Amino acid sequence: MGSGTQRYITMKKGIIITVAIIIAVLTVSFFLWRSHINQLRSDMESHIEAFYEHFEQAEVQEALNEAFEAELLAERLRDDDSLDAIATYIRLSEEVIRGNTLFDDDQFNDAVNTYLQALIYASELDHLEYDFIYDMIAIANMHIQFNETIESADSLIAAESLHEAKRLYEEALLIATALSFEDGIELATAGIEHAEELIFIARRAEAVEFELQGDIYFFSSNYNEAMIYLQRALDIFYELSMYPRASAVRSRIELAEQLLEEQLQRETEYEEQRRLEAEEERRRQEAEAAVPDYPDEMIQELLSNYEHNRSIEFDLITLIDNQHQPPASLIRMGSREGLNEGWYNGCGWIAAYNALIILGNPMHPAEIVYHFETGGGTVWDGVFGTYPHAIERLFVGQGYNVNHRLFPQVNFNLDNAIRNSRVAILAYMHTSAAHYIVIEYRPEDGTFIVYNDSFARRRSRSLGWENRSNPGATIDSVNALIRETPEILFTFSLITIN
Repeated sequence: MGSGTQRYITMKKGIIITVAIIIAVLTVSFFLWRSHINQLRSDMESHIEAFYEHFEQAEVQEALNEAFEAELLAERLRDDDSLDAIATYIRLSEEVIRGNTLFDDDQFNDAVNTYLQALIYASELDHLEYDFIYDMIAIANMHIQFNETIESADSLIAAESLHEAKRLYEEALLIATALSFEDGIELATAGIEHAEELIFIARRAEAVEFELQGDIYFFSSNYNEAMIYLQRALDIFYELSMYPRASAVRSRIELAEQLLEEQLQRETEYEEQRRLEAEEERRRQEAEAAVPDYPDEMIQELLSNYEHNRSIEFDLITLIDNQHQPPASLIRMGSREGLNEGWYNGCGWIAAYNALIILGNPMHPAEIVYHFETGGGTVWDGVFGTYPHAIERLFVGQGYNVNHRLFPQVNFNLDNAIRNSRVAILAYMHTSAAHYIVIEYRPEDGTFIVYNDSFARRRSRSLGWENRSNPGATIDSVNALIRETPEILFTFSLITIN
């Protein structure tokens, strides 16, 4: 065999070995590449599986992170089908996260719309559980319903439809409780309490109006009508648990029943014609004279009171700050023994007396009481004190500019009204009876001086002002005195004088 042949054989062997090595390397590389591809796909599928697990547990941010990881692997694999599916995973997660953000910002309507969009994406995926999205939509809708209910209730409060407003606040409370929404529970509870307070105020005002109308009928001897209105007032006072006030009204009803029985008994003793003639004569006499023609025994009683009262000395300078002390306690008004002395029924004439001194026009109590007794100014012969309108007429007759407001707290600010007057007379009902007080505004220090009132003296002591005025109690606000004194039920008359 020649040298050429030998070289050819050697070269051929080298080529074969080289080809074999290349084939072996390519084979190994192919298997390594396939193994890597399989690992990438396995990792991608693991991230997709993790996405499902997190998403179905409502761990949406974690699910989104897994989707991003899977997307990176799908891009490396150039797997367009997987990329399309993963894009849906991402859009779904992002919509849910955006809905959660809107929900946390109380933008519930936008949150619902976003969750609905998320449901569209979720419906495109197989084998995915997404019930929690429906739950979030339901919760957001309940928040929307809560807000709408509260707004409707607030509108009804403004429209004074109080019972319907309370019902809506109660509905809102049920919704907030179902949501465990603490702020909503507090808001709805506050709304219920506010509605109940306004209902209480309205019902109390209604009862007071019935009571006042009943008293008007009572003092005009129309006892049937009086009992009808007083009974309406009584029912409401019991409804509101205002038992002292109800007891006082109950007593007047019983008295009206007694007086009605006596009235009917007297009417049966006379012929109908005589009753009509007597009534006509009474009306004629009232038309002819401003002051009624009192019976002789009543005139004697009035003169007796006048002489007795005139015998009591007053300096016409010192204001009365305690009707339970002489000389104020000794003044008599009316004829019912034990119930006609100043300590019991004197607050009305004392208020007039103090106001006249403040105005620089003092008048002896005997003259004031005589004016009330002869002018129809006493309530049930003075047992219930003095009519507010009688006090008003006294000052009008003296030439003063008088403004009289009934139930002033309903429409007026007491402090402002008194500041704009020279002196004011305020009447209120407390848990035991009614009472008149005189109030003088002191512009130099912005305080009010109240005369003949134990509640004001108590407030003055609480403010540390008990020695700032003698007599009289210095207070910071009449509004606060009435509002913050539990024993005071309501004001029923404010007379401001200029």
